[in-house]
Amino acid sequence: MRPTVLFILSALIYVQALGQCTLSLTEAAEMTFATNSKIKATEFQTLAAKRSRQAALSLFSPQINIHSGWVHTQKDLYIDINPLKPLLGSLDIAPLLGLDWRYTIQNRNFGFIEADITVPIFTGGKIISAVKAAKTSEQIAISQGLAQRQATFTELVERYFALSLSRSAVAVRTQVLEGMQQHLKDISALESLGLATKAEVLYVKYRLSEAEQELAAATSTLNLAHTALCTTIGTESIGELTTPIFYIQAIESLDHFITLALQSNAQLSEVRSQRQLAKQNIAVHRAEFFPEIVAMGGGGFTRNVTNILPRWAVGVGLNFKLFDGLRREYQYSAAKNTYKRVEALELAAQDDIKLLVTSLYNSTTASLERILALQSSIDFATEYLQMQRDAFSEGAATSTTVIDATIELAAVRIEQLKCAFEFDTNLAKLLEVAGASDTLFDYSNSSTKHSLSYEKE
Repeated sequence: MRPTVLFILSALIYVQALGQCTLSLTEAAEMTFATNSKIKATEFQTLAAKRSRQAALSLFSPQINIHSGWVHTQKDLYIDINPLKPLLGSLDIAPLLGLDWRYTIQNRNFGFIEADITVPIFTGGKIISAVKAAKTSEQIAISQGLAQRQATFTELVERYFALSLSRSAVAVRTQVLEGMQQHLKDISALESLGLATKAEVLYVKYRLSEAEQELAAATSTLNLAHTALCTTIGTESIGELTTPIFYIQAIESLDHFITLALQSNAQLSEVRSQRQLAKQNIAVHRAEFFPEIVAMGGGGFTRNVTNILPRWAVGVGLNFKLFDGLRREYQYSAAKNTYKRVEALELAAQDDIKLLVTSLYNSTTASLERILALQSSIDFATEYLQMQRDAFSEGAATSTTVIDATIELAAVRIEQLKCAFEFDTNLAKLLEVAGASDTLFDYSNSSTKHSLSYEKE
């Protein structure tokens, strides 16, 4: 046996030994969503946005602060009127004059524990706008997470069916190689009987060498496709793929996908949220023109603090900025222009989405038309190969025609597989843009689907 054939067979045995478990597209998606680092990153981003929204809601709550301390000053704070005693000597208050006329207002050592509370009454809509902006930011994070999830699923579909395509291509190339080897035995036997020429034998050997090279190339592609799918799923080996490459003879209309995309596309939803965020930014800057009014109060426990000071207090506070060099006016104007910019970008994004959907739809339907057209070619090539084999066995055809028919059947089979692969990947991309990636499972499980696979032949 030739070294090339040994290498190919060893590679095939190695690939088959990489995994013995079956793996459907649904199972592959579950594994990918559970382990993919990019998806996990968007989940943390969404959680962070949720916490920021909860933090914004706390702006409506009363703000309570506690202060405490122990103070030691230079000296006591007191009032001393002893120097006035000489002026009062003419009065008959001798007993009083003998007293110490110094009154301590505050001891030099004192401590306190106080609490104050502030409740917003009116902020010009600043708090409401901040909460709405936080909710919109959370929605943006959700849209980004959905977009990443759908993009990862599209990548999974492409690599999953790429591996299925590669395995089927190896199976087809193996069939061609085995057929060539058998034909070489037959033509060699005929040559020994004087019924075939040396040139015919050499031609078969030449074609056999080509088949070996094509199988080696297909095996190399298979190994690469296996590694790529393992990287996406996050596993070391993959067994039999139970979801074959498929096609549906008809899909929904272009208008259906355009309408779906305008409603559910993740990137377009993010742009809409960005517009809402810009709108809330206008409200935040508009609130700068209004005063802030708060209710406040405070009180606490003290030790060695003069009784002259009150132990609690309540009140209302107002803060209003009269002039700041027109900064508020310029920021408000900038916020309005930012909103107009995002509004224009949203319209442009809608046009881009429509164009992308149209392009992917045309690619998908073109692949479908090519699949259906190739089926007739496969039927003809299969029948023609059988006819040439029968004719060769009867001596009515040459080995060249049999070999050419074998190669032609293999080529058209692989071409149909590639078209079906393009149909599946283009359909996945189309559904991603339409915001309906999960519906690919409905297509793959549909009773009207047609499966293509030569992996087990």
